[in-house]
Amino acid sequence: MFSDQLECYQAIGSTLAAATKEPWASIKVEIALQGARVDAVVSYVRAESGETAYLTGVPMLARYFHELAHLVSSEGKGLYKRCVFTLDRGGRYDSQFVYD
Repeated sequence: MFSDQLECYQAIGSTLAAATKEPWASIKVEIALQGARVDAVVSYVRAESGETAYLTGVPMLARYFHELAHLVSSEGKGLYKRCVFTLDRGGRYDSQFVYD
């Protein structure tokens, strides 16, 4: 699906930004991966009030994070078990992985 991690990250960021229908300051995705199953909690901070809100049913997001797991895996570590992805309004992102 993606040729590299950067392409996958760009798709994730674009998908999240499009799914958030109001002005936002940052978006956070918490992923739990169990085999082919991907559980995601997506929250964002509203730009105006600073309150936290949640997104559900973001199209393709689970598939993108499953693909990302394969792109960042290595023989020694395998696939990540958990991932926290954050995106700020300026387009900067960060991802942290837990492998055990």
